[in-house]
Amino acid sequence: MTFDMPGNITVAGIGEKTVIVKTTRHEKTHFTVVLSCLADGTKLCPVLIFKRKTLPRNLKLPPGITVRVPPKGWMYEEGTKRWLLDVWGRRPRAGIRKCPSLLVWDMFRAHKTEGVKAEARRMAVIPGGLTSTLQPLDVSLNKPFKQNVRKM
Repeated sequence: MTFDMPGNITVAGIGEKTVIVKTTRHEKTHFTVVLSCLADGTKLCPVLIFKRKTLPRNLKLPPGITVRVPPKGWMYEEGTKRWLLDVWGRRPRAGIRKCPSLLVWDMFRAHKTEGVKAEARRMAVIPGGLTSTLQPLDVSLNKPFKQNVRKM
């Protein structure tokens, strides 16, 4: 996500060569939103990742949202392990042995490290190029989420 998501529709006169779009000048400043859900539609707690050294002092967020500030500002192996512990490990029925589960995610390199594989136990990785077919979150959750943020 970007802090400033200018709309992709403008209104201008026919033949105008330049259209001025007002922004906050942060359209290239990024942050990551990690959204996840269970097969039954249960939404898991989102994780926000910012490129900062520390958390803002007076940050007020709704309950259940986790904020991380890794040095490079994106998900990496240690962040993925923390997600497994903090989000996946706290999902409903996570501790019930009679409730087997399978974690399905994409080919992102942090998902495929040996350390993450050891933590995740049962996981499947969707091959590249099959996102629209086998990864419904990209189509049914991530895209509408970005569209709604852009409208707001």
